[in-house]
Amino acid sequence: MRRSAKRFTAAWAAAALLCAAGLNAQSGVHAASPEVYGEALAHAAESGTRTIVSAVNVRDSLVAQYGSPVIDGEIDPVWDKARIVEARHASGDTRASAAFRALWDDHALYILAEVTDGSLSTESPLPYEQDSVEIFLDENRDKTKEFGVDDLQFRVNFANVQTIDKGDGSRFYTATRLTDDGYIVEARISLKNKPDNGTVSGIELQVNDAEGAGRIGTLNVFDPTGGAWDDTGLFGEIFFTGKKRGDKSGLNPYDLLNLMKRALSIDYSLYKNPGVVKDAILQVAAANLLGSADVTQEQIDEQYAMLAEAIDALEMTEEAANEKYFTPLPVEYLALSDKPGSIERLSYRTANPDGGMDTKYVNVYLPHGYDASDKNTRYNVLYLMHGMGENENLLFGGPGENRSLKKILDNMIANGDIEPLIVVTPTFYGGKGDIAVFHEELLQDIIPLVETKYNTYAKSASLQDLKASRAHRAFGGFSMGSATTWHIFAHCLDYIKYYMPLSGAGFGLGGSGDAAQTAEFLADVVRKSGYEPHEYYIFSAAGTQDFAYPGLHDQIEAMRQLSDVFPYSSDPAKGNLYFIAGEGGTHTWYWQNQFIYNILPDLFKGES
Repeated sequence: MRRSAKRFTAAWAAAALLCAAGLNAQSGVHAASPEVYGEALAHAAESGTRTIVSAVNVRDSLVAQYGSPVIDGEIDPVWDKARIVEARHASGDTRASAAFRALWDDHALYILAEVTDGSLSTESPLPYEQDSVEIFLDENRDKTKEFGVDDLQFRVNFANVQTIDKGDGSRFYTATRLTDDGYIVEARISLKNKPDNGTVSGIELQVNDAEGAGRIGTLNVFDPTGGAWDDTGLFGEIFFTGKKRGDKSGLNPYDLLNLMKRALSIDYSLYKNPGVVKDAILQVAAANLLGSADVTQEQIDEQYAMLAEAIDALEMTEEAANEKYFTPLPVEYLALSDKPGSIERLSYRTANPDGGMDTKYVNVYLPHGYDASDKNTRYNVLYLMHGMGENENLLFGGPGENRSLKKILDNMIANGDIEPLIVVTPTFYGGKGDIAVFHEELLQDIIPLVETKYNTYAKSASLQDLKASRAHRAFGGFSMGSATTWHIFAHCLDYIKYYMPLSGAGFGLGGSGDAAQTAEFLADVVRKSGYEPHEYYIFSAAGTQDFAYPGLHDQIEAMRQLSDVFPYSSDPAKGNLYFIAGEGGTHTWYWQNQFIYNILPDLFKGES
């Protein structure tokens, strides 16, 4: 305990130096019977030297002992009680090896990874193609295919750069250290529910082995398929044991340290009153540098509350308020709503490049309470496109399914965040199979099919009526779907008012693909159309760790320079363009769903 306090004090010494330099620079499910985990308990009770044990063979379970290590990249003696489990499933051409250990206390799960790898690289812009360790956790052991509110996927590379594919990144604290033959990762994941002896959660541990600018293979403890990123049912299990009467958790300075990282990364030039946070940070540092070395958890919690309150008290300048800032999706929005919508599937025929016809499908989300016979209630329509290698079924699955986006829509509508709307998921595969001409299929086949079947604002499928109802129509997409969105903007401005390009620039528009040329091309489209800035809107987003971020960010920056066409503002009453940067966000639908949550309230604002 004293060692933790001293390390904690040292951490705030470093924080004080940063301040001086200037601030701008019950979880799980209990085991059903003792027979299932008897062997695991036997291993957990053994003493003596560390040995590799076959915990993974005990009904696919990993044993975690009770203990609170200091997360600093050094292997504390407390780790000696944790049994070593090696990654047993290798893919690709990896020559790396990895051994894992697990501990737990009343608040968190701790993972130690010792990776042997003679060649380390972070060259790839894709985080999962860098030398890194991934931790997947299904805290409630639901074993659902789709990640739920209790599930997460965290990653950290050997240089201690974190990326969050799924879950709340503030729950993740890591330290790394290079070794003579590889690297060490120490990780702490705060748990939503207090565990106890016998608690079981789902888990997968993975090592990504990179060479140069690519990943050459992976190592996994439980999953031989490589599909754990998309299916929690492929996880193994971690069994919590070893807590004795009187045992207490060690200090938790990690939430406060994560908050300090956030405070140190704030651009204080955006705020009118930066002193409130600067003073709070200095108070935290002074309390730990000048006070007793025996820091208590109560003191840490008080300092956390003070700093959090100071950050909340920041007031933006008028210019800074012009930006659109990312708001995390509330985890409860991933739970089933008591007012669920429904999914329907429609088919249509469309021309292909060979002169023939293809049968294609769209899935249609109808909000709770939709009544086909109620012709007086009409709905706005969002067309939402998938990315490369995906299809129209990715987001909604199909009738009767309740995937993440459906649950988000259900909850946003039920809570009054947005007006009820219809959401349609088409695909650019099939038909002519070219995003540059997908607008033809959209206007000729998809929009007429959807908007004459359901109660929308289109009086008919005529181009004149589609143009008259353009204010009630939006198109968006992710990755290649985002590129499709830019092409739709270039060709369908007469028919669609709102656009939502996510994690993808306007490939193929404006010639060379240069951001400035693309921006000028899009501005020229608008100028020729005759529309005023309040008659079209573009709401865009990408994660800062997304490989598509630089291209899209640069294009948006070039567009905002053309303020006569693209006035930039987070307020749709003042501008028609904004960009959301999701800190640490990656090229996954977990992040796109969050961006959609952020953007949906601005679609169709004031149109009904």
